Amino acid sequence: MSPFKQAPAIRQAIIGTIKRTGNKALQVLGLSGELVDDVPLYQQVGFASWLPEDAEVVMLPMQGRARNFVIVAGQDAVAVELKEGETVVYNQHGVEIRLLSDRVKINTNLEVDGNIKATGDVSDKAGSMQSMREAYNIHGHTAEGTSPPTVLMGAADAL
Repeated sequence: MSPFKQAPAIRQAIIGTIKRTGNKALQVLGLSGELVDDVPLYQQVGFASWLPEDAEVVMLPMQGRARNFVIVAGQDAVAVELKEGETVVYNQHGVEIRLLSDRVKINTNLEVDGNIKATGDVSDKAGSMQSMREAYNIHGHTAEGTSPPTVLMGAADAL
């Protein structure tokens, strides 16, 4: 015997669109025109999103009751092109975090609250940090009696 309580079979799924009521409660307009108020949105633990107005949703009736729905999935009209095995997290403003086969690609400004450590090169549009260190380490001055730096960049900074 299963240790889990058996739930009644899902009678039917309803597809509708989100209509905001000014608070966190969701209102859904079904395809046949019925309006369902105060519908909870079930999301995966650790993930939260604010469904935009007119997002399409799938609702399931709890315990088979026609007016006791929960939203179990939602999507908007944004078409996202992906290759096999790729994942994207995006919002309605066009910001994307793409998990590609060989890298993570972010298409917006990035703010990090914490340190950043890299085992590879760090580069920007002007070049790499390594090339900056190399240029600093060999530089000298034209004044008499000066020599290249005695404290080199990179050695103490290594991971």
